[in-house]
Amino acid sequence: MMSQPSTRAANPAAVSRREFISTTSRAAAGAAAAFPFVSPGRVLGANDRIGVGFIGVGGRGRSHVATVQRLIEAGENLRIAAVNDVFRYRLEEAARPTGAKAFLKHTDLLAEAGVDVVCVATPDRLHVPQALDAIRAGKDVFCEKPMGHWSQFDLARQFCEETRRLGRVVQIGNQGNSSPAWGQVRDLVQQGAIGRLQHVQAGFYRDGDWGERMPIPDPDAAPGPDLDWEAFLGDAPKVPFTVQRFFSWRKYLDYAGGPCTDLVPHVLTPFVSALGLTYPDRAVGSGGIFKYTTYDREVPDTFNMCLDYPEKASVVLVCTLSNEYPTEPAIRGDEGTLTLQNPGSWSEGFDSLTLISRKGERKVIPGTKTEALSLHWQNFLQCVRSREKPVSDVEFGLKVQAAMCMAMESFLKEKVAKFDHQKLKIVL
Repeated sequence: MMSQPSTRAANPAAVSRREFISTTSRAAAGAAAAFPFVSPGRVLGANDRIGVGFIGVGGRGRSHVATVQRLIEAGENLRIAAVNDVFRYRLEEAARPTGAKAFLKHTDLLAEAGVDVVCVATPDRLHVPQALDAIRAGKDVFCEKPMGHWSQFDLARQFCEETRRLGRVVQIGNQGNSSPAWGQVRDLVQQGAIGRLQHVQAGFYRDGDWGERMPIPDPDAAPGPDLDWEAFLGDAPKVPFTVQRFFSWRKYLDYAGGPCTDLVPHVLTPFVSALGLTYPDRAVGSGGIFKYTTYDREVPDTFNMCLDYPEKASVVLVCTLSNEYPTEPAIRGDEGTLTLQNPGSWSEGFDSLTLISRKGERKVIPGTKTEALSLHWQNFLQCVRSREKPVSDVEFGLKVQAAMCMAMESFLKEKVAKFDHQKLKIVL
């Protein structure tokens, strides 16, 4: 089946003018209907085996399954208890090698007694509604980034509030927070190596649109007993099924935000953590579809954002999918500059740091690179047992989510987005 061409691809700003007002209310109502009674969950002892369930086992979800499998092989007291996906082929492919129970509905997985923690790795728009279902069902949650869809900040705030009220452990999948390399940055800045923080400049560069134009494993796929289209849509606008929307969902504003919410979080998150930033005062987003104009792409392929923080510092981030030539990230203070050499995928770390004083003196400091996803899972699982806050807990995740949502809304509505720090709300 071929997808119908979209009339929105040439002008993504036009899409933003549709009403998204009912988004959060429908999602919250759906979550409450799924689990009207809050479960306290199983109390885990230090030696109890943790049962892990996976909601969404596409490309990213399968990488989480593989990470947990490696942890089990390394001696972690875990088991893969259940998997869920709305596409039966993916579901069975994930269940077969793990021996996990397979569920087409995520609510059935959450009702499974052997599931203690849940990994949510579905399309962006489903993250918060499904994570809300999970904490209400008594589960702790590893929620893939972005924390939620760009239109769902109010719902994300509700998720944060309910996590705190219910005493659940939630780790947002910003694994850069678990990279030891970023601890070096934090220590240098806190020790006053650059004076008072003033400005951050960084970017994400890629040559190719493969992140959005995802593979179509079954061009003949159609809604029915093996594909739950309604579950995929969640609270998104009800539109006819196409294989493009289902498999290449990152192209569409209904389900994703392009570089702003898919790539830039890798860059922004470790800076927010290492530099102790909170919620932005203001955000401006700009860019557009400048290269990939020949198909039904709605999300931008070039995106820039400027964030002004109450810590009296600005963060400027740029992203393009048309050229992979990088620029060196820089953290500028009033007494010096810190640059990062070869940050690679950002979450892993970097080769070295260069500290430049105002007098021009340079000091090169060796960096480190680590596979951070396993460390992020280990931190989460440790906190599941100790009930402490993980390194990328839901309150930290909400700060990053605010910046993403503000920049995306600014871009789409061509306005400066501001933040009400008292009410924790975005104002346009």
